[in-house]
Amino acid sequence: MSKYTIPSQIFLEMGGWRQPLIMVDRIDDYKHGESGYIKIIKHVTFNEPYIAGHFPEDPIMPGVLIAEIFGQASEYFSFLTDICDIWQERYQQEMRTLRDIHAKITDENLRSIIRTRRCQVRGVLAAQNLKFKDIARPGDTIEVSSKLSFSDSNGFRHYAVSAHVGKKLISKGVIINYREVK
Repeated sequence: MSKYTIPSQIFLEMGGWRQPLIMVDRIDDYKHGESGYIKIIKHVTFNEPYIAGHFPEDPIMPGVLIAEIFGQASEYFSFLTDICDIWQERYQQEMRTLRDIHAKITDENLRSIIRTRRCQVRGVLAAQNLKFKDIARPGDTIEVSSKLSFSDSNGFRHYAVSAHVGKKLISKGVIINYREVK
């Protein structure tokens, strides 16, 4: 777990999701740039509404919601990249890691960038090509990594994604998010 966390209120300002559909509990790591990535955590709890109805005798995390975790993690990656790029352009200071963002997260200038950018950008899960190798159960912690593979001129961003429960790989593949800027 990273010691550089983003306070929950600011975390909610960054995402376009609210309960019961927020699928990212914590951002554990982020790196900006060509070899950039994001690592997030999702705790699968026993009281989540979809668990009770998905194989009630043997509850597991639905694969479609793992795809949603991938989509949200990937959008957080793009959103953090956006705010780092805007910060660099305005203040000629780099923010390249979660540690850098954490150091400035209470700065009202950065908070303003976050709020403004959230109003400008809309990202949706457009397609997926995922392989499921195992399952997640209530009580498990899913660790997701997302790395931008490429973007096209039509607003589609392709991400290489993987999900682990402990050392066990449960899913990997490609998520494609569509992003538009108003």
